[in-house]
Amino acid sequence: MSDNSPSKKILSLDAGASKIRLVVFDEFGHTLGSMVKNPGANISINPEESSKKIIKSISDLLDSLSLGYDDINHYSLGIAGISDDKGRDMLFKRLDDKQISSITHLSSDVNPIFEINCSDDSAILVSVGTGFICLGRNQEGKIIKAGGKGLELDAGSGYWIGKELILNLSFSRDMEQDENEFSELLDMTLKHYQTTELNNVLDGIMDSDDKYSTIASVSKPLIGLAKKENQIALSIVQQSTQHVAEHILTLADQISYLNDDLIIIANGGVLEDSFYRQSLEDALSFDFENINWLFPSISTAYYPGLLSCKLIGININVEHLLKHNPIV
Repeated sequence: MSDNSPSKKILSLDAGASKIRLVVFDEFGHTLGSMVKNPGANISINPEESSKKIIKSISDLLDSLSLGYDDINHYSLGIAGISDDKGRDMLFKRLDDKQISSITHLSSDVNPIFEINCSDDSAILVSVGTGFICLGRNQEGKIIKAGGKGLELDAGSGYWIGKELILNLSFSRDMEQDENEFSELLDMTLKHYQTTELNNVLDGIMDSDDKYSTIASVSKPLIGLAKKENQIALSIVQQSTQHVAEHILTLADQISYLNDDLIIIANGGVLEDSFYRQSLEDALSFDFENINWLFPSISTAYYPGLLSCKLIGININVEHLLKHNPIV
């Protein structure tokens, strides 16, 4: 049975490579329902399957709320890889199949977070999850990006960390690196992938529906091992943060970022780890006196919807949502 409330409803979806987060809220800031789906959907990777995941997530959330597609006034979608023509076309086809036409906003998954949290050139968004991208705004107000060229090309991402781990394990076996450190790294990897042989890990990755998220998932336990001073893991983390730092500095130069202190809007699971952030701060220490971290105060699921509200004149913001027990 559909909800006959006169309030306008916004379905807001944030789809990254690892998770799909979505929420329905109304024009007064009341959250009606939410959902998180694993794994995520990067529309540039297997466009047909990713489009199906996104539509299925929308359908499942609406079903849980006894709502139909037509009960939503505004669909606001932030989707990783949306700049890919084939992926975007496939998504529109799937939306048309369900007669979902009220798309108020469609962008990448990180753009709404940046737009809502940074209206000027005072901060840079850095997103390190399965993939990696930086966004900044120049003095003319134009959004400039660094990274975000594709999961195979973006050095420093969670996927890159996992890939470097697999390569290091393979080469360690040939080069007979430090036995204890190799054993620690191998044991951690086998435990994470719940197997007893490295070849099983490689086979599992090849058989996975989403090799990128599967490989990236090991980045967090690897960072945990780096904290314990395993030199192989530590080297991978430091290489990752060096790559990310280089992109940040390139972007800062492109937007003429002149502050001595750097304000970073942080996004992505890798940046949730304080050890990784400290390593990134160390890599940036020659160029900035201090790094100030800003984290979204509510779930990233809300941000595409908040940007839609801003565009269509619904007076609602993060503070409104925080008053009504949002998901965080």
